[in-house]
Amino acid sequence: MDSTKEKNDNYKDDLLLRMGLNDNKAGMEGLDKEKINKIIMEATKGSRFYENELKKEKQVNQRIENMMQQKAQITSQQLRKAQLQVERFAMKLEQSRDLNNTIVHIDMDAFYAAVEMRDNPELRDKPIAVGSSSMLMTSNYHARRFGVRPAMPGFIAKRLCPQLTIVPPNFDKYRAVSREVKEILAYYDPNFMTMSLDEAYLNITKHLKERQNWPEDKRKHVITMGKTVENDKSGKEVNKQSEHERSISPLLFEDSPPDLQPPGYTPQANSEEKSNPQVLQNLVVFGTSAEEVVKEIRFRIEQKTTLTSSAGIAPNTMLAKVCSDKNKPNGQYQILPNRQAVMDFIKDLPTRKVSGIGKVTEKMLKALGIITCTELYQKMALLSLLFSETSWHYFLHISMGLGSTHLTRDGERKSMSVERTFSEISKVEEQYSLCQELCGELAQDLQKEGLKGRTVTIKLKNVNFEVKTRASTVSSVVSTAEEIFAIAKELLRTEISVYFPHPLRLRLMGVRLSSFPNEEEMKHQQRSIVGFLQAGNQTLSATGCIEKTDKDQFLRPVEMSHKKSFLDKKQLERKWNDQNTFKCETVNKSVQTSHSFQILEKKMNENLETAENSDSYQKLTRKKMYIILFHSVRGSITKPIRRIQK
Repeated sequence: MDSTKEKNDNYKDDLLLRMGLNDNKAGMEGLDKEKINKIIMEATKGSRFYENELKKEKQVNQRIENMMQQKAQITSQQLRKAQLQVERFAMKLEQSRDLNNTIVHIDMDAFYAAVEMRDNPELRDKPIAVGSSSMLMTSNYHARRFGVRPAMPGFIAKRLCPQLTIVPPNFDKYRAVSREVKEILAYYDPNFMTMSLDEAYLNITKHLKERQNWPEDKRKHVITMGKTVENDKSGKEVNKQSEHERSISPLLFEDSPPDLQPPGYTPQANSEEKSNPQVLQNLVVFGTSAEEVVKEIRFRIEQKTTLTSSAGIAPNTMLAKVCSDKNKPNGQYQILPNRQAVMDFIKDLPTRKVSGIGKVTEKMLKALGIITCTELYQKMALLSLLFSETSWHYFLHISMGLGSTHLTRDGERKSMSVERTFSEISKVEEQYSLCQELCGELAQDLQKEGLKGRTVTIKLKNVNFEVKTRASTVSSVVSTAEEIFAIAKELLRTEISVYFPHPLRLRLMGVRLSSFPNEEEMKHQQRSIVGFLQAGNQTLSATGCIEKTDKDQFLRPVEMSHKKSFLDKKQLERKWNDQNTFKCETVNKSVQTSHSFQILEKKMNENLETAENSDSYQKLTRKKMYIILFHSVRGSITKPIRRIQK
């Protein structure tokens, strides 16, 4: 009985760590954690959110228990052997350390909330969040003083801050502002890497070299202390900013660091200028160092959008990301490009500050007595025995202050996605409509980057906070809204059918496209199964299927591509042996079934005659031969309706 009570108390403490205040987030330092955590627990107890978090916490605790049992079985000999392995790998990594690049991480401050405050002055001095009562996407710094943070359910936030204003998101507006920011970033690095609407990495190494020879005029910018927003379409002039509003951005506190102003700069204004904010201007000249370049970038962003950003400057992306959070909001931090500066910075850095280490990994490391990056390095041999190779390699990179210096171009990225959090949606029509809308947004983003992919994934979170994903990979690349939705709709339909006759009650939906082919894969793109019936040069038959004359049509897909991975080959082989249903879009939906059959049957006979004297003919006769007849079902889906066995 006592042990059960003790276990429940432990779970309660664990939940506080999981659901409570995360003071690693910018703007949440120095708050009363005990008071905030108490409110959070009272607000959530008995809710579906609480029950789901409790279930996840039990799963994490079970993982930790299994890990500790595994740790107890490790011998000193295994540890010594692992230590040698770690040291060899660490030496190899040290030799590859690159300190020659200057990487910048730009992060807009409370972006969504800042845009809303900019566009609605009434929200300026109020605690606000963007999202819904189900989930918040971001909160401004006024709200964070109450413990309100991004990714917190809105009903909890309201208990922490009763006067909180929750604003529904407007992604069209956020994307428009993001484009303005990206135009500025492209000036310093045309190949900058976008992580989200409000976050990007730049490599300014080349820009710094060119900048050293720039005259002062090229580094000079006009400071506009006050702006009159252009008239809206109705012809009414928007109110001009007050003097106080011009002095700071929409979301900053009075003590925010005014680091954009050069030393000794004091704006002067005569009486005429004070009465007319449009002419209240001054010039500022930025230097040639990395620190000055980043100040210039942030200055231009604020002048263009009236929003502030924070930045990190470091020799690699991992460190730059950590640095950008160091002096938030409206600040920047730099690690000098030498090994000693890197190791001094990383020495006492909590592992939780590093991107990629979340609360679950943090808790597992904490169970092993690891809190800082130094402790991470000291126990690397043990970690190599308890975690996967990928994980402990990543830990070692972190503990040595190593990260990527190569910014992956958008064309080389692995995936692109959009997702939306909302109040409960349980009507099927609304779910399909939202899915179609998300596919449209994703298609627009893909079109801008010229990307196409083969794997469509939908992400669904239900009202019990359970997250599920379903994915489907097709043989040909897709990119349009119609193509993506056709696949996503079927995935969503499958999930809806699982819950039938009960409704699928959702609070989040996302759509992702991945498996972007690289240049090599494009050259050796796998022929589709329709190629089984193809002959000659590519033409369209009356059924709309591509026809091609090629003896390769009788070969298995795995035999036609030597560059596929083992898993890909096995997957294709299974499809070849098991799949009895093939899809083919019809060019003319009015083509009659009998006419389609005659054309395909004639083509099959021609192909059999061609192959009769070949080695592949023997293979062919031992296989089930399909004469596939396609007809339109519901105007979009085609099915085989006849099978002939040889």
